[in-house]
Amino acid sequence: MQDIEQLFQIAQMYYEQNLTQEEISKKLFISRSNISRMLKQARDVGIVEIMVHYPFERKRRLEIEFKKRFDLEDIIIVDLNNCSGFELYSFTTRQAASYLNTQLNNESVLAVTCGNSILGVVHELHPKNYLPYMQVVPLMGSIETSNIILDGYYLVNQIGEIYKARSRFIMAPFRVDDENMCSNIMKRPAVIETLTLAENATIMLTGIGSKRQGGYLAKEESEDFFNHGAVGYIAGYYFDRQGNIIDKPEYYNKMICAGRKMFEIPSRIGVVADPVKSEATLAALRGKLINHLCTNSVVATEILEIDDRG
Repeated sequence: MQDIEQLFQIAQMYYEQNLTQEEISKKLFISRSNISRMLKQARDVGIVEIMVHYPFERKRRLEIEFKKRFDLEDIIIVDLNNCSGFELYSFTTRQAASYLNTQLNNESVLAVTCGNSILGVVHELHPKNYLPYMQVVPLMGSIETSNIILDGYYLVNQIGEIYKARSRFIMAPFRVDDENMCSNIMKRPAVIETLTLAENATIMLTGIGSKRQGGYLAKEESEDFFNHGAVGYIAGYYFDRQGNIIDKPEYYNKMICAGRKMFEIPSRIGVVADPVKSEATLAALRGKLINHLCTNSVVATEILEIDDRG
């Protein structure tokens, strides 16, 4: 057993002064392997006590109800009843990032959409290990937003950098002016390769658009969808209250995206922080467009209330 005073000194340097084991090794002229062993001894004799405090409570009963009612594979509901606005967004996306970290490995192919929710998740990703063989792909072309950090190109690139993974891109807009132009772009080898990989991804990460947002369309086009019963959209596909895709080929045939096969990806993770998206999220759950959900208690409660009203 090492001298208690020395164990205390090393524990204090490591846990309170935030020095690395390498730095402690150089300061005390003790090998790094011995520093590691002595830190373990400090825990064993009670000098160091490690307590893990979960940052947010989860609404377990709500999670059980959602799994049963919507046949979900997994759900995370963070208890944020006393929060509003940016807190709902930041705490929900932080928890979604933590959840995503547990789902990814070197064999994963992660396909992502775009928007604020995905941006929030990406900014909260702090993996412990790099995944150099993982692949990250967009599900759609560029939405040509003035805020570049909301676009799939930026998000895919950021995830690739964070995990040191392999990234693929679609160097084309999400939607073009006519069907022939779209068909020609979709025939390009690089686009075919990326979209094929996206369609066969193992994990899909997406936000859910709502009626109040309008989507990626001109106002009159968006209103046309909602006049035909749409309540939300995912990656440009608009769906009704039962989660059925609104069939408008004249619109979809001009989109450069993975197509409806994205809804067959094994793990489809939806991230929803804003209560205004409750109705759209309920519809996506009914239609099984997503089978994993990361949200908060405010959104979850409203979803159940809407569902109970029929």
